[in-house]
Amino acid sequence: MDYVNKAVALKDNLALLELVEQQRFGVEYQPIIDTCTGAVLGYEALARFFDAQGGAIAPLEVFRVLHESPLMLAQVELLLKRLQIRYRPDTYPLFLNIDPHAFAVFSQDESGNAMASILTNSRDVVIELIENTDVNDASMSNDVAHMMREQGFSIALDDVGAPDTMISLNILSDVDYIKFDRHWLNGNNTPSMQQLLKSFVSYAQLSGKKTVLEGVESAEDLAYAVNIGVDLVQGYFYRELFISESCGH
Repeated sequence: MDYVNKAVALKDNLALLELVEQQRFGVEYQPIIDTCTGAVLGYEALARFFDAQGGAIAPLEVFRVLHESPLMLAQVELLLKRLQIRYRPDTYPLFLNIDPHAFAVFSQDESGNAMASILTNSRDVVIELIENTDVNDASMSNDVAHMMREQGFSIALDDVGAPDTMISLNILSDVDYIKFDRHWLNGNNTPSMQQLLKSFVSYAQLSGKKTVLEGVESAEDLAYAVNIGVDLVQGYFYRELFISESCGH
């Protein structure tokens, strides 16, 4: 999907508040595919946002502005998780992205963590933690991973290898899935980086973790994933299998 860049409009807090109040957001479920069999093994739920005319707004721009207001971020994340769980495809594991900053807001509530409660009451969910950009983020992600692991959830580390991110070795060693960012297919294509990716895959195989390559858009991308031994793939190569839902449907 080609997203309309609404960064200028979203700098206006009133515009962002109106988007939230009108609940102009939805969810897109992208299938996660077994590289050996081609079967759908699960779906990742991704947030989608819209302007008043129904045009798509880039999610990264929305979340960038939301992070300036932790309470609003937490509110939107809670609404999104309820939507993503409500319309989830039946009989498949559901991969859900958890923002550690939003999760931390709920952790401060003396009556209990509302986000954790929603997740705990959901079946067959894999918690995806975003890659970290600084030490504080790594600490918060570790806290989320620890709490969710205690509740029996599988954990995935998302966006490994994305630009301007760092890797928490503690989280990497403890997760069940390692999800590689799409930049391994185009931006990280030096021999040294490709060898690093193969080393990650080998580590996952030796330690019993599953690997997922995101951003697969062609048969060539899929062949590359198979060649280096990645277990699962997702991306626009499988767009005919995407499922979309919006608030109010």
